[in-house]
Amino acid sequence: MENNPILLPSFLPYGFFTLHDYATGMAVCHAAQNAGVLTQQTSMAPFGFLSAAGATGFMGVPWWQALIRQLEQESGCQYFHALDCGRSVGHAVMACTLGQKNVILQTDSERMAAVRVLYQTRGGHLFSVRPPSFDLTGPLSAKTHLAAYFMRSYCQ
Repeated sequence: MENNPILLPSFLPYGFFTLHDYATGMAVCHAAQNAGVLTQQTSMAPFGFLSAAGATGFMGVPWWQALIRQLEQESGCQYFHALDCGRSVGHAVMACTLGQKNVILQTDSERMAAVRVLYQTRGGHLFSVRPPSFDLTGPLSAKTHLAAYFMRSYCQ
């Protein structure tokens, strides 16, 4: 039996990977191709990418967008992706003005409501809680763990 979130909006992918750099992203793409999850006919990946927590503050919006663009060009498919702005409303607003469609912002409800309106008017999505994601950090063997993930050996 698969453990799928019950209240997952239909526009969201079935899972997320935390993306730290190009090598991590390509490892995910190659593992998905090897598992048959990504094929030549796949235009939109069934999984998405999240930036590292608070990445807007230490890597910036242009870096994130360039990284995603490069992965999309290399793999030939598009990804749902969200940039984590931590608690910074300023970073979330800046990301929106730079064309970022989806962000994660964890702040009080009044500020969240104002920023949510901004994202909704531009066709984006504002997460108030960071979605769960598969993070390839530390001494993990990326190939082994990614293969297990796509073969559904991991609990989801």
